Amino acid sequence: MKQTMITLSFFALLLSSGCDNTSTSSLNEKVNPPEQPSKPIQVQTLAWVGHYKAFIPCDACEKKLVSLQLHQNKTYTLKEMNFFKQKIKQKESSGIFTFDEQNSNLLQFIDDKTKQNRYFSLHDHSIEPLDQNKTQFKDFEKYQIPQVQNIEVNNALKYVDIQADLFKSEKIESNGIESTKLTYFFEINNHSDRPLKLRDSDIVLVDAKNNEHISIIENDPLSPVKPNKTQHELVSFIYPETYQAAYIKIK
Repeated sequence: MKQTMITLSFFALLLSSGCDNTSTSSLNEKVNPPEQPSKPIQVQTLAWVGHYKAFIPCDACEKKLVSLQLHQNKTYTLKEMNFFKQKIKQKESSGIFTFDEQNSNLLQFIDDKTKQNRYFSLHDHSIEPLDQNKTQFKDFEKYQIPQVQNIEVNNALKYVDIQADLFKSEKIESNGIESTKLTYFFEINNHSDRPLKLRDSDIVLVDAKNNEHISIIENDPLSPVKPNKTQHELVSFIYPETYQAAYIKIK
């Protein structure tokens, strides 16, 4: 009889212990707060990310157009156009780039296909190609490639594509009025079978007040764009400093 009582007491103790554990576990589940969703990480755009574009000297041709895009993931796309009297040679490449550990302004480009290295020096709002010894070219100021900004082009011409990138912004005085001079790098693609003729009055800058400002073409008069050809020109606009540029209109 005593043995039976001891056995029953033992099982009762086990049941009591099991109930206590279940209760404690349930209580803990109720007390623990739910997991908070992680906040999204804001990625800051780096100053060097963007598009760089300019003409630079060329020993083997008349001039060279460099169009370089640096991406935030440290990859690049590079387009180089060599202009000769009778033809244009174009070369495109892409790859990755790294910052030099000793000089954060020195970039090393590694071509995806050829694995060849090229070097560039990064400045405020511009970039400069260097030779294979990482030194500047003679007349290095002519090798500065500024960072450009695209502006909307409202084009009424058929079979013509025009892209305009802000090349330079200057504060000047025009007729006694504080003004802004904006110079844009134009890429004019003529897809028609006829030459395209553009005058300065055909290209206007429209400001935020809907005022129109006639262009000033550096190579005036602008030579006709040949059929199915692309032409690059520098086009400037001068307008009062108090207004902002909205878009460019081609009449």
